[in-house]
Amino acid sequence: MSIEVVVLGAAGRTGRLIVAEALRAGHHVTAAVRDPGSIEPVPGLRVERADIRDPDSLRAALRGQDAVVCAIGPAGRKAGNLYSDGARAVVPAMRATGVTRLLAITSVGVRSDDPHHAWWYRHLIRPIGADLYADMARMEDTIRDSDLDWTFVRPTYLRDGEPTGTCRATDNSTPKGGWRVTRADVAHFIVEELTAHRWSHQSPSLAE
Repeated sequence: MSIEVVVLGAAGRTGRLIVAEALRAGHHVTAAVRDPGSIEPVPGLRVERADIRDPDSLRAALRGQDAVVCAIGPAGRKAGNLYSDGARAVVPAMRATGVTRLLAITSVGVRSDDPHHAWWYRHLIRPIGADLYADMARMEDTIRDSDLDWTFVRPTYLRDGEPTGTCRATDNSTPKGGWRVTRADVAHFIVEELTAHRWSHQSPSLAE
């Protein structure tokens, strides 16, 4: 089944893979980015200028869509409220345009008491990314409190590379023994979930 899907953060390393995967799956894809010149023209791809913090520009990009994938991310280790500001703009924009399905990428680090976090992740990685994870949590709270049909996709350590096909998913908990996942596998999971609807109102954590 082909749907209309807009990808926020489509110029990012994961966002680009989601766009490509969605096009391969036969969906009609809109890449919503601040700089349309950052997206290489591809047959079947619509590119819209949009700012994740600006509801007006988001409404224009979201109009006529069936689903939204939020793959935004800051350039460094500080969120700068990007996730929480984005959620406060995306939710009203979706309501205004009648789009209800939202898949948003956050991280397994959002849950501080995840029982399957490795010791080095809990004591080394989480403290380094504390600002990012806190803002992701605020994003999740804002979306969770809305009437949207949401799914929070929480990858473990993201790495580049070919899809492995061994991606595991567990709701609100890191798959036991897992600590990394390829961006390609995350993209595949998200595009599959667009029509499968297996994880509505859940937080699948992804790892190999």
